[in-house]
Amino acid sequence: MIKKFTVLCMLLSAVIFTLGATETFADSMATVTTNLNVRSGPSTSYKVIGSLSKNKSVTVLSSSNGWSKVKLSNNKQGWASSKYIKAGYTNTTNSQNKDKRSVNVVATAYTGYSTTSTGQKPVWGTIAVDPKVIPYGTKVYIPKFDKVFIANNCGGAIKGNKIDVFMNTEKQCSDWGRKTIEIQILGK
Repeated sequence: MIKKFTVLCMLLSAVIFTLGATETFADSMATVTTNLNVRSGPSTSYKVIGSLSKNKSVTVLSSSNGWSKVKLSNNKQGWASSKYIKAGYTNTTNSQNKDKRSVNVVATAYTGYSTTSTGQKPVWGTIAVDPKVIPYGTKVYIPKFDKVFIANNCGGAIKGNKIDVFMNTEKQCSDWGRKTIEIQILGK
């Protein structure tokens, strides 16, 4: 009886893990890295309902099996290959960079399945901030990762020049730990 229960629990855990690993709900900003077709469903067998231009910013609503559900500028929703969509990444131009502000912060890594204070699921490319220092929706370049992140969360311990960087695994969090780093606040 105990063996059957253990096997059942392991199978249930595997199913839950598989669903969690293939279905994410980001609802975050991303940038398209090449000209891209948008389809009515998550595969090339669905019809093309629109397109996205290279460097276009889009809202990613969810992702599944290598496809991202995106919101188009006309408020339609469709699916595009996740391979060509960089979550939390926005290309910056020189005119945007002249307004950036560098700040030293204490950056702590965190992970887990939860909902942020802005109602989104945390994903790689998002950070938790003190909204009095860095407002929600602000783009923040972190040179240590050579990546632009989006501020979309806060936590009880985040006061002043502290941020939490979402990472996908506990090992990544453990490897990063807590570091004092320089970030560049790019604006919205």
